Amino acid sequence: MIWGIEFSSEKFLPTLPEDCQLDSGRYGFELALWLAQALNRQGIVTGYPSGEEWAWFLDYEPSEELSLAICCASCCGARAGYDGRPIGWSISIHDRRRMNQRVRNLAHHAELEALGQRIVALLRAEQIEPVQVRG
Repeated sequence: MIWGIEFSSEKFLPTLPEDCQLDSGRYGFELALWLAQALNRQGIVTGYPSGEEWAWFLDYEPSEELSLAICCASCCGARAGYDGRPIGWSISIHDRRRMNQRVRNLAHHAELEALGQRIVALLRAEQIEPVQVRG
């Protein structure tokens, strides 16, 4: 299952040059770092942001039974974030079920929903209104 939020904001624009990004037009480190720090202040401890080719991830593993990945990515073209105007952002939460959980068809819908709603609340506290929430 994937739970997601899409919104537009100038708050998390890239600070380093385009050639320092994961890929052209692939931003999200600033969003992932802010989110990790904001969640930590609420007692939700994630890992530091780690980059993949298309996004930045936070690992959230509060127990042996629950492992989630929080993905932060831009939804824009190359160099769109450097003119100071808002760009589109996406935060998605992925359930990383272990093999034994898949076999038993165990999912963590309630946990994904709860974490997603906390992230929405954090964004709203920053006067960022999610455009679309999908769960």
